[in-house]
Amino acid sequence: MKKALIGLSNNIENNFQKIKNWALSFKEHSDADIILLCANSTNDDLQKVLNLGVIAIPVVIEDTWFINHKRLIKTAEYIRDCKYELILITDVFDVIFQSDPFSRLDTSYDIFVGGEGILVSDEPWNSDNINKLFPQDYAKCTNTEIICSGVIAGKKEPLVDLLMNMYELCENSSNNHNIKDQAALIVLFSKNLIPNIKLMTLNDCWAVHCAVAGPTQFFEAWGFKQKLRYKIPHLKDGKIYSDEKTFDIVHQFNRIPEWNEILTKKYE
Repeated sequence: MKKALIGLSNNIENNFQKIKNWALSFKEHSDADIILLCANSTNDDLQKVLNLGVIAIPVVIEDTWFINHKRLIKTAEYIRDCKYELILITDVFDVIFQSDPFSRLDTSYDIFVGGEGILVSDEPWNSDNINKLFPQDYAKCTNTEIICSGVIAGKKEPLVDLLMNMYELCENSSNNHNIKDQAALIVLFSKNLIPNIKLMTLNDCWAVHCAVAGPTQFFEAWGFKQKLRYKIPHLKDGKIYSDEKTFDIVHQFNRIPEWNEILTKKYE
């Protein structure tokens, strides 16, 4: 299967080191193509991205206040016409790779998402976000494990369908919060509206989302340490582990200063 990593970034000049971390760490472990959708970019921005060995695709996003979900339609439009069959979409600014993120994907499934390790009802930010955007669906979501919109993989056509369904849900929600994509994903998942989906837990070692599962300032203060349903991720020998296995994808590592410094140092 032809594979690709896809991300979207604006303000490329200011965020270039973060883009390097994302792209170069992926290149260490996979020969799949890397595509960066470059929002509102200059010619210099595009050239900097190309110099990394990344395919640079210019896109326009007019309302950047809502970029977290406006990116969904830009990504879907690119994927709809692309040559790739298995695609990984991630955030760019806070994602780093420790091994091949495609190696654990069982392609009898169509869509892959990563759990954060606790329930919606146990996490204040997601609870508030869903309640503000989709109050009619909040009760249905409370006993759902949080799944993160920052890392999603899948086959081409099912992935386009998912992104478009998320986008339409976001566009028809309230505007009581500007970050809508994760709430939309959780609503769709909790209502069983994503066919043939595989939830990858922390124990699968595919992706760790450090805002909840890592030792941030909230890990003990907000009770995440006690509420985490899986083994607690930890730093060892410069990598993030679950027991003796490294995670393929480390997301939100920048929220933990020590992890951020260690994981990104080699790409400076």
